[in-house]
Amino acid sequence: MTDPGPTLEELTVGVEGLALLRTLYTTDAADFRAARLAETRALLEGTPPAGQLGVELDLTDGYAQWAATYDRPLRLFGIEEPPLRSLLDALPTGEVLDAACGTGRWATYLAGRGHTVTGVDQSRAMLDRARAKLPDARFLDGELTDLPLADASVDAAVCALALVHVADLAAAIGELARVVRPGGRIVLSDVHPFLVTLGWQAQFPTDHGRGFLRLHAHLPSDYVSAALDAGLVVGSYTEPRLTAEAVATPTADVVPDANHAAYVGLPGLLVASFEKPAR
Repeated sequence: MTDPGPTLEELTVGVEGLALLRTLYTTDAADFRAARLAETRALLEGTPPAGQLGVELDLTDGYAQWAATYDRPLRLFGIEEPPLRSLLDALPTGEVLDAACGTGRWATYLAGRGHTVTGVDQSRAMLDRARAKLPDARFLDGELTDLPLADASVDAAVCALALVHVADLAAAIGELARVVRPGGRIVLSDVHPFLVTLGWQAQFPTDHGRGFLRLHAHLPSDYVSAALDAGLVVGSYTEPRLTAEAVATPTADVVPDANHAAYVGLPGLLVASFEKPAR
């Protein structure tokens, strides 16, 4: 039998269970826990929420379909942008690579701060939108694990919410280290592996319903180890937590109390900077 993929019913029951676990030892939460059990019984015994969670797409087809709506604020942007802006604002003006630039969200920000920007992405649909925003910038087709840039050709690099799509994290970080000049900096943001382990995927609307791109649960130590192996030095590291606004998941309207209790406060992202030592 072919697996049709996860359902909204399965996710909803899982969210109820996660909410219950997170409040298991919370003082004065007995009524809340009882409500979670009652809601779960009602889900299983009554008419459960119907529908699949989406069709899995590969990176090429997925980003081609996502490009049209990608510039709508995504649920994690609100907790990603403040710490990432802080790191980017500290960069000296120079030549900066936006690796996996998408539609040019961070390329636009960097150009606005006076940097000369090169964007690289494997999605032509995304690059078309980035070029329309920044016609004077350079945008190139390329993969994170095989960047189309020469060694030591940029002063800094940013890679936002993209390494989670790459199976070979070490190869991608090694490429970022290769193209950055000595004394330069690499700034990263990514979906926290805690969320990926709990089933979060990159979900988006398509003409045929919801689609998703599969994410890889790289541990925080994987990023650090890959950076150290590439000869980089850890500059900073933080793990922004999920807010109420960031947990706009498929169950947010179905079981809002459970959804809030299950997710709010969990580590949602990792944001890090690494330095390439000067020679």
